[in-house]
Amino acid sequence: MLRLTVLCVLVACASAQARKSRPSFTLNQPPAGQCSKQCPERTECEIQQCEVCVPKIPTCKEHKCEENERCEDRPTGPVCIRLSCADIKCAAGELCNDLPDGPDCVPDVPSCEGFFCRRGTNCYIRNGSPICLPNTCAVRECKHGLTCIDTKSGALCRTGQKRPGCEGKYCPPNSKCVETEDRGPVCDHI
Repeated sequence: MLRLTVLCVLVACASAQARKSRPSFTLNQPPAGQCSKQCPERTECEIQQCEVCVPKIPTCKEHKCEENERCEDRPTGPVCIRLSCADIKCAAGELCNDLPDGPDCVPDVPSCEGFFCRRGTNCYIRNGSPICLPNTCAVRECKHGLTCIDTKSGALCRTGQKRPGCEGKYCPPNSKCVETEDRGPVCDHI
């Protein structure tokens, strides 16, 4: 029994001595939270309960899209999305036009297309912008060889010459006949 007691004391003493002393070597470990395990291609190291290799989710850094597409990272992986005018900025004097092969910057040419005017007025380009003006010969420009005539239906371009003078000439509401040197009698806004 004495032998057993001495043996127990020796083991306890050796155990206490081992806890007090520090090892004389250091482990080459990565910083906390980083893996040291080498993983195969398309996988990455992840610390779970231990270091394991898991499939690497691709990102837009590795994924290439067509020229008229942009890459968007999603939880399922990168997705190529067709570019739109929201994705590009055009220079001054240009506007973006969504075309079948992607957005394009085109010169901003003023137009009456899609510009609506109330009844009795027409769209004209004045000073580089569309504007609604009364449908009279004061604003209507006829092609060479045609003469403008104010009627109840509005200004019409006809062949022939205007009759001189304002007598008997029709003018729409809020306008009156005015004799001009270059264009003859015209209805002018009051």
